[in-house]
Amino acid sequence: MLLSASTQAQLRYTRLPDLPLVDGQPNPGVAGAFAGVSNGALLIAGGANFPSGFPWQGGKKVWHSTVYVLVREGEAYRWQSTQQLDRPRGYGASVVWNDQLICAGGNDADHRFADVFGLRWNPSTATLDRQTLPALPMPLANLAAALSGNNLYVFGGESGQGTEKSLFVLDLKTPASGWQKLADLPGPARAYAGVSAQSNGAGQSLYMVGGRQTENGRTTVYSDVYEYRISQQKWYRLPDLPHPLAAHQAIALGSHTLLVCGGDDGTRLQQIEALSNQANQLPDGAEKQKRTVERNDLQINHPGFIRTVWQFRTDTKKWSVVDTLPFPTPVTTPLVRWGTSIVIPSGEITPGIRTPAIWKIDSNQSKY
Repeated sequence: MLLSASTQAQLRYTRLPDLPLVDGQPNPGVAGAFAGVSNGALLIAGGANFPSGFPWQGGKKVWHSTVYVLVREGEAYRWQSTQQLDRPRGYGASVVWNDQLICAGGNDADHRFADVFGLRWNPSTATLDRQTLPALPMPLANLAAALSGNNLYVFGGESGQGTEKSLFVLDLKTPASGWQKLADLPGPARAYAGVSAQSNGAGQSLYMVGGRQTENGRTTVYSDVYEYRISQQKWYRLPDLPHPLAAHQAIALGSHTLLVCGGDDGTRLQQIEALSNQANQLPDGAEKQKRTVERNDLQINHPGFIRTVWQFRTDTKKWSVVDTLPFPTPVTTPLVRWGTSIVIPSGEITPGIRTPAIWKIDSNQSKY
């Protein structure tokens, strides 16, 4: 149910310094990066982009190992340094626990990964300390993660067997106990979902919002929403999103609110896939070329992703519109809590095109 709320949070948007130059050239930005705040610094780690031409130009997707570190000095922000991951990777999931950015899964051009590790910024030495944690039960990319207390939950994603609906938990206080499998989502398997922990009024729950699944070159984007009640270890279906959404993120605010920013409703994606599938079935010639040109035009002239900012109340189970983002919506990038603010770090703004912009969102309402 969509609620037309008479009073909504008023959001303010501030553009922080863009990602720093790369070899003296403007940074194109990255999608699929891990991101979070450690010891007061924003870390943006890994991800991928197309530095030498877009997909319709035959450009190659490149994964990166760079970790960008943004520090705050009074009211000013400064890129302090760049560090490196052990290898290029992106499209995993990340949370912040005990001032540590926990990174799970992901992929590169050839492999999905199961490893899980923590990154902690050491401001006195301007270096990253790394901790190895138990690997996921299987290699996963485009999964979602959420933190409730000391428990790290990972959901869904794409494995070597296809799209998953599994939910796993790891106690970060006693990581040696390993990952525990919980109940599968009762709905379709999916990746690119938004997941966050929040109170339902009686206890902590996980909220799983939207997502997508691709089979045989065709993607379905979902609008369904589920609650996993941690104390009961059971899933419940909730009111759907007002429209399908994937590659967005959900973040908890206050005591009973989830904020969902942007995302892709799949409309243009499904048109692009249909033309690609048609072209792939045709022999070389004019008709194949026509479909390819039409597909490329849809990518080149993409209108951008959904700019709506949604609010879901976990107590009333109602959706409402909070705002419309005043800038192109980045997808496949996390929402990061930095003090009382929310940060959107880089991301993809149309197919193949990233943004170097880092946006900070603040609200004039302390209570949601």
